[in-house]
Amino acid sequence: MKQREYNAGDLILKEGDPSDVVYKIVSGNVEVFKEQDGKTILLGVMKTGEFLGEMGVVDDEPRSASARAKNQVSMIIYEEEEFFRLISRDGSLAERMILRLCERVRTLSRKLAEAAFSTKASDTVEDEPPVGKPQNLPTGASPKGEPTNVRLTVLPLSEQLIPTLPKEGITVMELPFSVGRLPVGKEPKPAVPIDLGIDDSQPFRLSRQHFAFYLNPKGCGVLDLGSALGTEVNGVFLGHNFGKDFEYLKLGENKITAGGAGSPFAFKVLMESA
Repeated sequence: MKQREYNAGDLILKEGDPSDVVYKIVSGNVEVFKEQDGKTILLGVMKTGEFLGEMGVVDDEPRSASARAKNQVSMIIYEEEEFFRLISRDGSLAERMILRLCERVRTLSRKLAEAAFSTKASDTVEDEPPVGKPQNLPTGASPKGEPTNVRLTVLPLSEQLIPTLPKEGITVMELPFSVGRLPVGKEPKPAVPIDLGIDDSQPFRLSRQHFAFYLNPKGCGVLDLGSALGTEVNGVFLGHNFGKDFEYLKLGENKITAGGAGSPFAFKVLMESA
């Protein structure tokens, strides 16, 4: 374990590099970003107390995004074995990691279903009917949606969503309810149905399975479904490159942005007791 200081603009880690250490932000802010078609897309900003790069170490996968210091930043750097020892000693950190891995299992189940479907559908995709427009009473991301004691109204916050979402929004009464990009060209439609399919063009900001609304005994929230560019919920960044994949919604008005900071895919979500 060692501590290191970074000046504003300093590169901390680079996409594609091995995931061999974990960083804890002691002070300052860190920008997480990806390079796409020659452009830099800011995914979000991490703050004091958060861990950077933890899931890459857990998954034993290369860095999926880059990170740089937004201002003066102090970091503690843990080698892989040191980080796992820290988890074993810190109950709250261990609980958070276990919950996050459970969220990953849920996401992985969707992706495995899509992968299995894609291998079978590659020769017949052109014969498949198009994905339909969203309905006021969605069927949910599972074969049969579960009624809930909350009502969600999903409204567009950007002009790019107007063709998909009416200005008065759509009402969601059954969960889970998923949001993602409509397939383009010969891409197969997802094996696990997407309830709200949205048009996007290259370079894509949306993933085909981007995020979903889920309900658990503690409340209703948003789960990032392993999207490429992440999801922001009320200022909290979700996704592989951040510290969590799930965030609870609050009663009243919520803001969700899919596809990185400044993405045109911004939603207002009103949550009410049903």
